[in-house]
Amino acid sequence: MSSPVEKDLTVRVQLQKGLQKYLDRSDITEIAVNRPGFVWVEESSGWRQYEDKNFTYDYLAKLGNVCAVYGGENKTLDSAHPVLSVELPDGERAQFVMPPACKNGTISLTVRKISKDVIGLDSYIKNGYFSHIRPKDSLDPIHEELSALYKGTFDTNKTSDTLNLLRAEFLKRCVETGKTIVIAGETGSGKTTFMKALMQHIPTDQRIITIEDVPELLYGLPKHENQVNLFYPSEATDKSTVTAASLMRSCLRMKPDRILLAELRGGETFDFLNVCLSGHSGSITSCHAGSCGQVFDYLALKVLQSSTGRELPYPVIQQLLHQVIDVIVHVHRNRTYGRHITELFYNSHTEEKKNESL
Repeated sequence: MSSPVEKDLTVRVQLQKGLQKYLDRSDITEIAVNRPGFVWVEESSGWRQYEDKNFTYDYLAKLGNVCAVYGGENKTLDSAHPVLSVELPDGERAQFVMPPACKNGTISLTVRKISKDVIGLDSYIKNGYFSHIRPKDSLDPIHEELSALYKGTFDTNKTSDTLNLLRAEFLKRCVETGKTIVIAGETGSGKTTFMKALMQHIPTDQRIITIEDVPELLYGLPKHENQVNLFYPSEATDKSTVTAASLMRSCLRMKPDRILLAELRGGETFDFLNVCLSGHSGSITSCHAGSCGQVFDYLALKVLQSSTGRELPYPVIQQLLHQVIDVIVHVHRNRTYGRHITELFYNSHTEEKKNESL
């Protein structure tokens, strides 16, 4: 058995073969490898990609294995345990994901660097840190814009074509501005297909993580280079190593701008709620429900399927769902109209909370 010193040295040797030069840079806060040959770093101006031939699949796999050994007895990285969260020798947090939990031929690595800077309040003042605080009861300009667009979709004086354009523009702006959207409907109603249409309007400079059991969403982001596609087995149970819920929790260590979960169908709804409450807005997901109003009841029941979520009182779950869900789109399929939207719900988050529907 290797000693702690030997384990430390083994990891450092592997770091020197590729990752260390990024760890040594003081101008970046996050490092991400989505596929072999390319490294993303988060600088003050945003994400930037570098081509780096050192980051082969074999290098990432070997780095993950030595980090697992360094991490302790319960740490493993292999196809049966494809997700690893570990601390590097100098304290950085690293998250590895390998197949089958991600695309074949790829290993996802995300490293959060430690900030050792101490910044005084004077510097914060100088840099305008306190300059954009709004009064508690004031409306965000984005909410005002979306509320106006939403109300416009009810204007019976407008033509049908104009109303349809307004409705599409409303949803487009909701995606662009990071609203949390749930698409509801029965099986075969076109939820996933419409979800992919909305995904096209996510800004291309954002980092996206998709979670699904059947690979569909990964084909919906052809212009978004900074993305990671995660997968869980359809037959996964609460005792499985990889589940939708466990991948949702992994996302929190992978610096996503958006998390796109194909469907909420079980206890992972609690983790989705937790992610949204932790400040990760802009998610898009789907569920089975017969109307916009039924979505809150359906998702509340799914939260109760979580061992942690069932400890929450039902009214609290409902309240939290109303806080995090901004938009609900209900879609339907019939012989008369084919696939179409039947309801559109927007929660304006104003004091009145006028929950109108189309």
